[in-house]
Amino acid sequence: MAENFDYLADVNAKNLYWSFKVFVVRAWDVPSRFNDKEVMSMELVLQDSKGHRLQASIPKPLVKKWKDVIVEFQMYTMKNFVVLDNTTYPKVTPDKYILVFSHRTRVHHVEHPSFPLDAFRLKSFKELLNADKLDDSELIDIIGEVVGKEDPRDLVTSKGVETKRSAIILQDLNNNKISCALFGKMVDELLPHLHDGRVEPLIVVLQYFKPNRWNGKTSVQSHFYVSKLHINDGLKEVVGFRNRLLSGVAASSSRISQVSSQGGWFGADEINQGAVLVKTIEQALNVKEEGPIWICASIVSLNVGKDDWFYKSCRKCPKKVDTPIGNRYECTKCGHTHGCASLRFKVQVMVHDGTGSITLLLWDNETTQLCGKKAEQVMEDDVIGNDAYPPTFDNMMDRKVLFKINVKSANIKGFDQIYTVMKICDDEDIVEKNMPKEIAESTSTFVTFTLDGMEECISTLKCKTPGKRTTSLLNPANQGMDENEDEGQLSTNRGGRKGVKRIKANMTQVEH
Repeated sequence: MAENFDYLADVNAKNLYWSFKVFVVRAWDVPSRFNDKEVMSMELVLQDSKGHRLQASIPKPLVKKWKDVIVEFQMYTMKNFVVLDNTTYPKVTPDKYILVFSHRTRVHHVEHPSFPLDAFRLKSFKELLNADKLDDSELIDIIGEVVGKEDPRDLVTSKGVETKRSAIILQDLNNNKISCALFGKMVDELLPHLHDGRVEPLIVVLQYFKPNRWNGKTSVQSHFYVSKLHINDGLKEVVGFRNRLLSGVAASSSRISQVSSQGGWFGADEINQGAVLVKTIEQALNVKEEGPIWICASIVSLNVGKDDWFYKSCRKCPKKVDTPIGNRYECTKCGHTHGCASLRFKVQVMVHDGTGSITLLLWDNETTQLCGKKAEQVMEDDVIGNDAYPPTFDNMMDRKVLFKINVKSANIKGFDQIYTVMKICDDEDIVEKNMPKEIAESTSTFVTFTLDGMEECISTLKCKTPGKRTTSLLNPANQGMDENEDEGQLSTNRGGRKGVKRIKANMTQVEH
């Protein structure tokens, strides 16, 4: 007579004599907090015939007994568990309970599985990229082809542990791209497959990775010990992906390109997906709902001086660091301590598109992309005079750029005149192609900035900008920042003298 088994969805704390037939979807060791070479527990994710999943934990005294017995992607019958509340974070399974092995637990391997295994619950790139908000308590699975790589670099964790970090770019079958950060052993696992000149596609499955969104950029990263990188050509998911990828497509001479850590492809990639509507500044200033929008405009003024275009940040995360304690900086966000701080850009600019003007805040990645240097390079290379911005910033002036800006409630209500830039695209062909019709048909004009006629200039700009938010156009109040954005001292709102001279020179050329 066939044995009856319980279902994982029915688990509750009132019973000890549960009996399951399940696949082990994932198994990993959790090291001790005091000795990373000592295993504190072994964790499992179990899946039954109905597809329901539940986490199980093997405590330290029993790890040795089951360590070499329980293997991923194999089926087992398991009996007798203690049921406890699931207090793990983030939760690998969303259930209220977790199964805990005891000395009475019995496990037997099933040679011939009675139902199929679907090991991965794959999220689509489109779903992640278009989500209004990502749940950082959820761990996800994705599959994609590796099309870009970043050189690995060494780093030290907040606990002083030396490890490695690397980033890759994954692309799905619809040419959507997502950046992925790998840490520790995963970097060494992947490196042998990233050799130059690779012709065959490298397809990977990322299991239990954490989704992130920072400054409008969606990415995923490995999460401690639960995440796993699968580079197995024999997985049915990989075989299916490869067959669809290569259907009728000739092999490329090289499938994986080297990319920088700045991630400049993000803006262009999003626009090329065809779902972006670019607005004029006049339209942007009158939107009624919070959220990201794109505008196309030229940088006409730099609202920075000698010392307010950068801030000192943690070397591990973008958080601003305070005055050092002794000779060490300590980050209140990630807990990392280091001997010297990193310099990051934080630059206010004014942009104009023929319908109005608006003040934007550029963070580190976007400023680096526009000026061509990192903040620390600018500090080393540029000779900065009194009350003037670095000469490198001249590279940013008068350029038409697509900006993705974040419209917040404070912007809509008129409390904050500064809009944070989330992404940019400065590719000339893409900019021209996506320029709003109102801007493309208008004639470019220069705005005369003279020291004697500043009030007249401000008045002119105010007339072009909707009256709803024309106050303090060139001198917006220093408003509070969003808690999720980088911290740093807000820059002053005066234009540098070099910017004045540059625009005067442009006007002189036009008059002649």
